[in-house]
Amino acid sequence: MAFTPAQVALLDANRELVECRRLFHVAFASASYRLIEGSTPDTLGGVTWQPAHDWVQAAAIESGGPLEAVPAIYRIGKNPLPLLLAALDNRAEWWGRPIQQYLQLYSGGVPVGPMVSMHRGRIRDVKKVQTAELEYLEIRAESPLDIRNMTPLGEYTDRDQQRRSAGDRGCEFAPSLVGKVIIGWLRG
Repeated sequence: MAFTPAQVALLDANRELVECRRLFHVAFASASYRLIEGSTPDTLGGVTWQPAHDWVQAAAIESGGPLEAVPAIYRIGKNPLPLLLAALDNRAEWWGRPIQQYLQLYSGGVPVGPMVSMHRGRIRDVKKVQTAELEYLEIRAESPLDIRNMTPLGEYTDRDQQRRSAGDRGCEFAPSLVGKVIIGWLRG
């Protein structure tokens, strides 16, 4: 659905009053959350979006090349969803579950036009991050292209390898080869 000429004219006429709000839809296995930036709920397209109270943050979405899997990083701080806290120990609750980010334009507090989809992905990692000043949960969502056997984030850490192939010990074995002479079929 596109913006109508009347909606474009309204936004253009009120350009100093145009507000953008991001919306987040997360569908865990046992519950679904629809959150909107700010502290007031809103109903868009017959669906009620609950206020996120500034505790959901999304990193800037990178534009990747053709067929490139680019992840989106979400931070849940201050008041994490109770289900998300419980999900840390239950991978089946979050692994591969859809998460979507939208953008809605407002003029004078009234939504104008359709929600614009900014990112659509599947949750691939949930981890708790703690520093001396901060504590939050970080969600990494991969785009649909990550299933094309591309390495998420281009990393080959032991943790990532264990998630892709449980029981694989290559990341533990490779460092032990430093300084050794390899003979046999591996020689170049």
